[in-house]
Amino acid sequence: MAWNDLGLTYGITPPKLSTSEERRREIARLQSERIAGLPVDALIVYDLQDESSRTGVPRPFPFLQAIDPLDYAYTYLGSVPQKKVVYRSVSGMTRSSLVAWLERLADAGGAAVLVGAPSKAQAVSLRLEEAYRARSEAVPDLPLGGVLIAERHEARGGEDERVLHKVELGCQFFISQAVYSVAASKNLLSDLYYRCLATGRECPRVLVTLSPCGSKKTLEFMAWLGVSVPRWLQNELLHAGDILEKSVELALTGFAELHDFAREKGIPLGCNVESVSLHKPEIEASVEMVHRIAQLLARK
Repeated sequence: MAWNDLGLTYGITPPKLSTSEERRREIARLQSERIAGLPVDALIVYDLQDESSRTGVPRPFPFLQAIDPLDYAYTYLGSVPQKKVVYRSVSGMTRSSLVAWLERLADAGGAAVLVGAPSKAQAVSLRLEEAYRARSEAVPDLPLGGVLIAERHEARGGEDERVLHKVELGCQFFISQAVYSVAASKNLLSDLYYRCLATGRECPRVLVTLSPCGSKKTLEFMAWLGVSVPRWLQNELLHAGDILEKSVELALTGFAELHDFAREKGIPLGCNVESVSLHKPEIEASVEMVHRIAQLLARK
């Protein structure tokens, strides 16, 4: 399967740097066993960055540096049979260090998603567009994906233009941040579709990210990250007998609506289910979501 044909992926975060080597290996073993049995086209390994510069609101959870996602994807999860998409925050890198990192990823056979600074207030040594150009000049054959944020489109517009500009810079597919607002995502998909239609371009593939929410604290963290959770949906979760089960049902219902909307217009839409929690019930919920999304995509 080509990278721009991804239909269903699974996203994880690497262990923290403070995690002992023995524990890292144990986490990797458990994840490898779980991921190998999932009906997904690729594994996504995120790069964590401190987003405190984006907001003045205190972070609900302390930020802890994680293992380099490339190291984790191939040194620790080397037995995972699926292809790997590896995120990389570029703002603190130099051009030469990024190129060396990209060359390692290319040699391993993966794809990259490059991420810029979380806010304009943060000092950077390498801007995202400079990183894209470095990849095009130094490692042009490395498959490249981009980030798509419906909330940014709702707040100030132009995300559809940014997506197409990233396509010009080499992006073959796009992955959203966690989606709980169907309306915001539908607005962006609609604007992207009609902009492509007006300019005679094909819509790029978009993977909608779903993330199970198992607690009020997790819900607060999503809001801190900038994930739009409509008031009615917050109420449904906070007053549910089982917030985790309710979040799964609402996420699946929302994706089904988005998938129907995209299918009518011929927008290539897939799904990325992420598992970023250490709690076993939320991990199990993410696995359930993968299987249910796989059934939905097969039916469609």
